[in-house]
Amino acid sequence: MRRGFPRLLSLLLVTALLTGCWDHIEIEALEFAFGLGVDQVEPDYVVVVEMVKTSGGGQQAEVEPLVLATKGKSVSAAGRSLSNPAGLRAFWPHAYVFLMSEQVAREGIVPAVENIVRSRYIRSTVWVFITKDCTAEEVFKSKPPAANSVSEHLNAIALMQETISGFIPLQVWQLSQAFAAEGIAAILPTVKLVHEQGDLVPIVEGTAVFKGDRMVGWLDGHESDILCLLKGIIQRCYFVIDTKVGENEFFPITYELVGNRVEIKPQDKDGKLSVSIALDLHFSVEEMGRAPYSFRDEAFARSVQAQLATAFTHWIREFLSKTQQEYNADILGFGQLVRRKEPQVWRRLGENWDVHFRDLPVDLEVKCKVTMAGLSSEPLRVRE
Repeated sequence: MRRGFPRLLSLLLVTALLTGCWDHIEIEALEFAFGLGVDQVEPDYVVVVEMVKTSGGGQQAEVEPLVLATKGKSVSAAGRSLSNPAGLRAFWPHAYVFLMSEQVAREGIVPAVENIVRSRYIRSTVWVFITKDCTAEEVFKSKPPAANSVSEHLNAIALMQETISGFIPLQVWQLSQAFAAEGIAAILPTVKLVHEQGDLVPIVEGTAVFKGDRMVGWLDGHESDILCLLKGIIQRCYFVIDTKVGENEFFPITYELVGNRVEIKPQDKDGKLSVSIALDLHFSVEEMGRAPYSFRDEAFARSVQAQLATAFTHWIREFLSKTQQEYNADILGFGQLVRRKEPQVWRRLGENWDVHFRDLPVDLEVKCKVTMAGLSSEPLRVRE
C-alpha cells in the first residue's frame, strides 16, 4: 500500500495538469462584431453588422471595419446568417452599439430590440441609438475622423456625455427599465451624419421621443439640453444668449452651466392636479466678446441673472408645450412622480394619464446665478 501511494499521487497530479476546456473556439475563426443595426422589420428584418478585420501583428497590426447586411425572419436569424458571407463566426460580447432606423422606430422597436435584451451573447451595456435622416447601414459605412470603427466612435461619444451636450445616452438595460416603468415615456439618443471635409461623419445629437415603443417625434440638441436640466443631469452645456448691456445694446455672451438643482412636485388641490418645477441654475461666463461691462458691477450682474431666468423660462415653456401638446409623451415622468407621491390621485387618473397629461398645469420657477466669470470679472480692454 505504501509503495503504491506515490504512484497514485503522481497519477492524480498528472491528470490535473492535463485537464482542459470541454469546448473551445480558435480566435482566428472569430470575427469581432462591434456594432449591430436594424433598418427594417417588415416584411423581413434587414440587419447590419459592423465587424472588425485585423491583419498583421504587434505595432504593425491594422484594423479595418467590415460592414455586412442581410435579411432574415428575425434579428438573431439574420445575424447568424452573416457568418456565411463573412467566412468567420461572429463574436458578439465585444459589441458597443445597437442602431435602429427611423422607420423601425416609427413602426415600434420591440421586435427589433427584444433579441438584444434577451441575448446571452450581447452585453446589457450596449448603447442604443436611433438614426435620423439616414439608415444604420449608412452610419456604419461613414468615416469617423479618429476611431478605427464607427462603433468605437459612438462608444467614445457616449462615454463623454458629461462634456458633450445635446443628448442623453442610454444602454440596453436602461431602455428595458424605461419600457417597464409606469408613468414615464421612453427616450433614445439620435445619430445623424454631417459633412466634414468631404466625408460623412456620424455625430450624436438630439433625442427620439417615444409613446410605448413607437417614436412620435424628435428633440433637437438645444431641446435635449433643456431635458437634461429638467432631469437634473449635469452636462457641460454652453448657452449663447444675446444679453442686454446698457440702454439698447445687446451682446452675445456665452454661459456655461456649472450647477443644476431641480425639484418637481405634484400638487393636488381641491381635486385638481398640477405640477410645480423649481429650477436653480448656476453659470460661469465663458466669453463676453466686446461687452463693455464688468461682473463686479452688482447691478449689471443682477440684470444678467434676470435675463438668464427669463430666457430659460421661455425655453422650458416651449419644451413643455412640445412634449405635452404636440407629442403628448411624458418623458419627464410626471406620472411616475404622481404615482409615487400621490398614489390615491394616480389610482383615479392613471388609467387615462394621456388625457390628463396633455393639459396638466405646470407652475414654473427659474432662478439663475452667475457664480464665476473666468479668471477675470473685467472685460478685455484695448487701449486706443
